[in-house]
Order: sequence, then structure tokens, then C-alpha cells
Amino acid sequence: MIKAVFFDMDGTIADSEKIVWKITRDFMVKRGIFLTVEEEKMLYGLTWKQSVRKIYESRGLSYSQNIKDTLKEKYVRALKKEVTPMPYIYELLEIVKNHFKVGLATNSRLREVEIIFEKLDFKKYFDLKLARNHIKNVKPDPEIYLKGASLLDVQPQECVVFEDSIVGITAAKKAGMTCIAIVNTYSASELKIADIVISDYREITLERIKQLGLNT
Repeated sequence: MIKAVFFDMDGTIADSEKIVWKITRDFMVKRGIFLTVEEEKMLYGLTWKQSVRKIYESRGLSYSQNIKDTLKEKYVRALKKEVTPMPYIYELLEIVKNHFKVGLATNSRLREVEIIFEKLDFKKYFDLKLARNHIKNVKPDPEIYLKGASLLDVQPQECVVFEDSIVGITAAKKAGMTCIAIVNTYSASELKIADIVISDYREITLERIKQLGLNT
């Protein structure tokens, strides 16, 4: 039986990853760094420190904390003005809130979570919010999902996770949870490691979520 539903944040409930991409691309281009397709995808799911460090080090460039801090400040300012919800996410949140415990599990920092939750009015839908600040090991490590299940007093096999990145799906599957992937920055074929891949939240009904509990 499914008792809890977890959501990733960036690219899953909030359409914020395009902001990350634009800020990072503009920052890099001004410094003569042009991202490959693979590097652009690396921005989705990993922390900013992980992805930008890899981009710099792959070119033999020196990475510093100041680079991350500069990008983060640009991102926070943009979030407050530009972030929008993923299409049909409110309809799905209404469904799950009335029938399951609901948790957020994101590699983003709590500061960004609070900005997005306030701007998009997400707070009322969630029983738990877990961010980068609350864990030692970020996704693809399963720590954040295992901690979330423990705090909501449910077993991993009683949880469904919504994710949009390979990093996030990997974390959910390692935790022993059922994962539904939404096509956003990755193609459906790239997300096939998830249990279900959807292109639109209208594909998910209460009955479909409950059915997942019968299959575990």
C-alpha cells in the first residue's frame, strides 16, 4: 500500500532548471567557456558545486568558492522574479495531499526551497521538506529518501517518488521506492530506469498511484 509521495523540486514541481541553465550558460560564455550537450545535462540533478567544478576542471581551469557564490546569488535573484510551477502540478498536489503523506526531497539548499515555496504557494501541500542542508550525501545517494521515509514513519516500499533527472531516479530506486519520471530536461528514453515515465502530470490519477502499491 502506498502511504507517502515524495517530490523532487527543480524541474519536477518548479520549472526552475531552465533558470539554472540560463544563468550558468551566460556566466560561462562571458568567460569564453561553451558548454557541451552533456555538460548542460549535468547541471540537472547535481548540485551547482558538483556540476560547475566538473566543467572547470575538465578544461584545466581553477574552480573557487567565489564562482559558486556568484552563480547562487544570480540564481536567487532570478528565482524571486521568474520561477513558475510545472504544468498541472497543483492538480496532482491536490490529489496526493488528500490521500497520502507528502514530502519534498531536493539537492537544493533550504534557502531556495523557501523562496520557491513562498512564491508558488506550495507549503500547504507538504508535510515534510528535506533539502541539501539536512543530509550529508546528496542524490544519487539514497540518504535523503531514506531519511524522509523515516521521518514520515513509512517504509521505502510504501513510497512513490516523482523525479525528472537520472540522478534523482537513481536515488529513489536505491532507496527501494517506486519512481515516476516526468519528461523535462531528459528524454523519455533517457529516463527509462524509472518505473513509469510520463510527459504530463495529467497522466497520473489517484487510482494509478494506489495501483503501484499493489505491485510492490
